[in-house]
Amino acid sequence: MAQSILGFNNLDEFFAFHAAPAIAGIKPANLFSCPAGVMPQAEEILADYEKQFKDSHTRFKLLCRCRAHILILVYDTELTEKIFQKKVIQNYLARFGYAADTGVQDFLNQIAAKIAGGESFPHEIGIILGYPPEDIEGFKRYKGRNFKCCGYWKVYGNAERAQKMFDAYTLCREKLMQALQNGVTLKVAAAAI
Repeated sequence: MAQSILGFNNLDEFFAFHAAPAIAGIKPANLFSCPAGVMPQAEEILADYEKQFKDSHTRFKLLCRCRAHILILVYDTELTEKIFQKKVIQNYLARFGYAADTGVQDFLNQIAAKIAGGESFPHEIGIILGYPPEDIEGFKRYKGRNFKCCGYWKVYGNAERAQKMFDAYTLCREKLMQALQNGVTLKVAAAAI
């Protein structure tokens, strides 16, 4: 894909920068926003990426579109399904009204509806992003302040474990971006990591 976007040479670089860990299968999901005017054809772009990655676990979803922004979720189906099989996660999500047997698609549909409905942002989305519940709760409790460290999210629990994850995610991004700069496609680069 040759289209440049927001300072990146092409869409592959844009997606790699924002979602490398999910694309490479080392993080359950990445969520990022983009100005709506920059990607007015987002549905078609995501459908094209879905086709490219159809034989992998990587999925691309337009979670929300408003006048100003679009919200894109890139996720690994295998890793996200494992999250929803954990009893501790089921119990945590029950506090927000989710059924015990909620799966990834139901969860994403409910999250999208909450965002579209204008409710307060559903911070429980952090579960699918791989954030520990204690960090999600800490963020809500302290309103984004008083965190132990900050990287891909704000950490209120185990900072050492989180920092190791942040380092792995950053290394993944660097490797994926380097592969793209060497001329391979996002799909080929992801398969090589």
